[in-house]
Amino acid sequence: MASPVTGHRLLLPNPAGATGRPLVICFHGSGEPCLPSWDKLAALLVSHGLPVLLYERGPLNPKPEEATAGLYTYLANENLAGPYILIAHSYGGAFARTFLHRHGAAANIAGVVLVETGQEGGLDPKVEEAQYAKRVLGSKPLSVVRGNSFLGQWRALEASGANASSAELRLRREMLQKYDEEDERLKKKQLALSRNARYVHIPDCGHHAVRDRPDVVAAEVQWVLQNMGDGRQNREGKRKFWRRIIPRLCGRRGT
Repeated sequence: MASPVTGHRLLLPNPAGATGRPLVICFHGSGEPCLPSWDKLAALLVSHGLPVLLYERGPLNPKPEEATAGLYTYLANENLAGPYILIAHSYGGAFARTFLHRHGAAANIAGVVLVETGQEGGLDPKVEEAQYAKRVLGSKPLSVVRGNSFLGQWRALEASGANASSAELRLRREMLQKYDEEDERLKKKQLALSRNARYVHIPDCGHHAVRDRPDVVAAEVQWVLQNMGDGRQNREGKRKFWRRIIPRLCGRRGT
């Protein structure tokens, strides 16, 4: 179902299978809309009973603050209540994290999947560091998916072996290695957003992991679903433990 005004697309599975399932909100990268890059991933998620919102920022490419305010209004107007699972690719990470910053307290965020994000810029640096310091997601599940942004350059380097000197090849290889290490550092830094986070690397996939490896991203959404209640369940488990053990420590039988 596409909105005639905004161009957003809400994809719904069988209504019976969608009852109580989180709404997956997709934040596309820069320079391309969700269509067609997200179609395969969306189809996979819907086939597993998840409603999916492909949120389009439109040709004017608004800044994160403006776009996420519009998204929040859209969700309210369409009665699309949470919980929400946020998936962001590349520059879309700035929008997902701005949405988390501005509306995370009011919106019921169940978990987040960040795909090839962390290097894109666009997020207020103060907001970014504050989110890390506070572990803004708490114990909610976070998956950080990294492709191989320099895959094409590595392949070009290998192909040029016969036409370049060994010194030139060594220099280019060292530069690419440094870029790759910095890319990994930026991606892994995002793990600090949650106490319940994991990192997935797809070395044989380039930057467009949503388009080229929707199976991996869908698997991470499934991991989020499986871990959504972990923080709450762990806290409740600790309460039950102490309710049992304290009477014994005090010399009384627990009930």
